[in-house]
Amino acid sequence: MTDDTLLDADRIALPLPPDPLSPVPEEVERELARYRAGGAAEAKAMLTTIAGAGRTATAGHAAMALAGIELDENGLGDSCRRWLKQVAAGEDPWLGPLAAVMLAPDIEPFMSQDSDPLPRGLAAQLTGDVDTARKGFEQAAVVHNDTETGDLASLLLGNLLLQSGEPAAALEPLRYAREMSGGVFAGYAGYLEGHVLIGQDQKNRAGQVLQHAHRESHPARSGSEGLHPWVAVRFGELLAGDTFALDLVYDQMEESGVSEGEVVREPFESALDRKEVSRPALVDVGFHLFPYTAEFGPVHAGLERLKTWSGERYERGRRLVLALHTYVEDSRNEQCSRGLAELREKLDLPRPR
Repeated sequence: MTDDTLLDADRIALPLPPDPLSPVPEEVERELARYRAGGAAEAKAMLTTIAGAGRTATAGHAAMALAGIELDENGLGDSCRRWLKQVAAGEDPWLGPLAAVMLAPDIEPFMSQDSDPLPRGLAAQLTGDVDTARKGFEQAAVVHNDTETGDLASLLLGNLLLQSGEPAAALEPLRYAREMSGGVFAGYAGYLEGHVLIGQDQKNRAGQVLQHAHRESHPARSGSEGLHPWVAVRFGELLAGDTFALDLVYDQMEESGVSEGEVVREPFESALDRKEVSRPALVDVGFHLFPYTAEFGPVHAGLERLKTWSGERYERGRRLVLALHTYVEDSRNEQCSRGLAELREKLDLPRPR
C-alpha cells in the first residue's frame, strides 16, 4: 500500500525537508576516540579497513576521518586528498561538499600554515574534537579579521555550528562569509545558509541564496569542479518541492519564456557534466526523470547507489521522484508515462494530483 502521508490534503507532493545531519557512525567514532587518546596506528588501520568496505555512509565517514588525521599529521597533501576524493564522490550532503571545498585550489594557501588556528581547527573537527575546532575557527576569525582567511574561518565556523545542531547560531557567520567571499567559498556559504533558511521556512530567501550559490559555485566562476553538483541538488530539490511558492520561478519564466518544469530541471542539468570530483546520484535522478530525455535506466541506477549508501539517502531519492512527478508526467509521451508508472510502483509511491 502506497504512503499517502507524502502528499498534502490536495494530493500534491510535500516539499522535501531539510537534509538531516549525518551523525558519525559508532565504529568510526570509536576509532577517532582511539586516535585522540594516542592510538594513532591502530585507529588508522581500522579506519582504512572501514573506508575500503564499500560505497556506504559508514565508509564515507571513515574516509573523512582519515582525511582529518592526514591533515592533522601531514597537512593537505596527497594522502589527505586521496581520502577527500572518496568522500566528495559519495552521497553525503554534509561531508561531500566540505571535501569538495577542501579539494578546491582556492583553499591551498589557507592550509599551508601548520601553526595557524584555521587548519588546526579543521583537522580537529574532522577528528572529532569539536571544542578545539570551535576555538580554532573563532581564534582565526579574530586574528585574521577583515581578510580572506577570516572570511574562511567564519565559513568553517558556520559549518561546525550547523554540524553541532546550532543552525540559528550558524546563520550569521555563514551570511557574513557569503557576502564577503566569491567563487567556491561564497557557493559553499550559500549552500549551508540555504539549508538554515529552508529549516526556518524562509523559502523565498532560501531560493535567492541558493540561486546565488549555484551561480558562484559554477566552475567558470569558482575554478573548481567539486562543489557545483552539491549546490545544484539542494537548489533543484527546493525548486521541485516549492515551485509555486518561489518568486524566482515566476521571474525566470517571465524573463526567459520558459516553463516551470524547465526552471526546475536546469540545476540538475547544470551539474550533469560536472561530476569529475563529486557524483551525487540525485543529479542523475533529477535530470533523467524529465520527458525531454525519458531515460529511466540512469534513474534506477542512481536510486540503487543511494540505497547502497544509506536508507536515508534512498528515501531522499524517493521523495525527489515524487516531488518532480508533476513536471515530468506527460500523457502525450507513452514511453515516459509507462516508465514513470513502473518507477512509481517500484518505489511504492502514491500518485499525486
